[in-house]
Amino acid sequence: MTDPKYCVPRGPDKRFKPSYEKTSFQVNEMWEIHHEIVRRLVLGQRPVNIAKSLGVSYQMIAYVKNSPVVKNQIEIQRAARDADTVDISKRIRDNAPTALKLLEDVIAGDVDGEKIGIGMRAREAGNMLNRGGYAPVTNIKGQIDHTHYDAADIAAIKKAALDAGLKSGDIVEGEVIETEQLEG
Repeated sequence: MTDPKYCVPRGPDKRFKPSYEKTSFQVNEMWEIHHEIVRRLVLGQRPVNIAKSLGVSYQMIAYVKNSPVVKNQIEIQRAARDADTVDISKRIRDNAPTALKLLEDVIAGDVDGEKIGIGMRAREAGNMLNRGGYAPVTNIKGQIDHTHYDAADIAAIKKAALDAGLKSGDIVEGEVIETEQLEG
């Protein structure tokens, strides 16, 4: 038996927080690392990638991102970025007619009295067509299926599609189209 004068009951140990209490970290003053995190968040990088590249924990990124001081800084930087984007977009719209005229002159082969070579003219003509939605067809190697199917293969594919449609409810039993009708 222990001597009560040496073993006084202390109650619960208050050095540790219960697991149900959420601990959090708030940024009160932004340091260099916080500014870098904000910069990367504004650029659209994912927090997990930011954590890996900076050598910090994902939890640190989450705490920093959710701190009121940092949220305010992120909003300021996003607003500045958006304002810059609007200014750049306006400048592009204003200069578009001049740029288009220059491209047309290059394609025609004469800019300010200088003759333009056929290679540059062809390249710029192709670029203009691409921008206009007339890009050439590209064959991406390995992504084209050159499989040949015989009649039995096609009938099996049709039956599988029909069964899947019936099972999913996309096709109702009374509305079933015979596979022979599909071949016509």
